[in-house]
Amino acid sequence: MVSHNEILEMYRDYVDPKFTLKNFTLEEQAKVIVAQRSNNELDTTKLKNEFPELLPIKESLIEYVFQPNQKTRAS
Repeated sequence: MVSHNEILEMYRDYVDPKFTLKNFTLEEQAKVIVAQRSNNELDTTKLKNEFPELLPIKESLIEYVFQPNQKTRAS
């Protein structure tokens, strides 16, 4: 599983070191959205059995999204 913040941190680390992130408080969020967030995690067991070479999500994001677009040296 990977969180929204983790993706934004990877973006900052690999693409734009000047990128800043400010999280909403739950109260601020409630003022701008119509419905509460629903975070879901899907079971990937069948997918992993069918395609055992699949990387975990964080590794896959780094290898196929962030490294090809890398503009900074990742920490």
